[in-house]
Amino acid sequence: MHALATLTTIYVLLIVELALLVISFALLFLSFREHRGRSELMDALFKATRELTRYEYFLAVIDSIRSSRRSVIGIITGRKPVTDFDKEVVKDIAKVILEASKRGIKIKYVVHKSPDRLYVAYLYKKAGADVRLSSSVMLSDMRYMVVDNLICVLGLVDKERSSPTRMGYVIVSSTLAHILMNDFEKIWETSEGLDEYARSLVRELLRKSPLADEDFIASHLGIPRDIATRLLMEAKDKK
Repeated sequence: MHALATLTTIYVLLIVELALLVISFALLFLSFREHRGRSELMDALFKATRELTRYEYFLAVIDSIRSSRRSVIGIITGRKPVTDFDKEVVKDIAKVILEASKRGIKIKYVVHKSPDRLYVAYLYKKAGADVRLSSSVMLSDMRYMVVDNLICVLGLVDKERSSPTRMGYVIVSSTLAHILMNDFEKIWETSEGLDEYARSLVRELLRKSPLADEDFIASHLGIPRDIATRLLMEAKDKK
């Protein structure tokens, strides 16, 4: 009887060990499949992602706006162009914004809140974009644009967050687009209107220089003279 009990115990242990071995193989197989699935997902993502040089990045921005069908949103620094290359880029972006807005495309940009960004802000607004300003834009080292809730154009800097865009990526992903759109809406809701911010700057200039005219304001803020004239009149009316 003792020997039979011993054999039964050994038999049961062998069955348990065999069951654990089967489970281990099953888990190993599932882990391998999961790893392979992740690898395939990463490969697909890398295939859909293309690193861009500074020149290619801005071409991607222009082409994405030009091919838009419903909407364009973006977080940009709005730096006033200095070099010939930057001047051409800003001019071309304003041109495609105008073309897109005429097609009925809704375009919204949030620009870094700073007096030296009014030039680009008003240029894009004149072209048809809805523009607001926010200080939180400079807290990020990434600029981005989302077109038609799908195409994501990302611009990155090298080191300093306030430096110009050096390289970028284009990613076609509704998931990433959704994340960026949520981020954009949070910033948009807390951003200041372009005219509202500009009027506050004009009022500050008038406090310091009561005799300031539209030419002085246009030169100081880097905005068109007709806009400076309108802002000056509005600021004086509120006195």
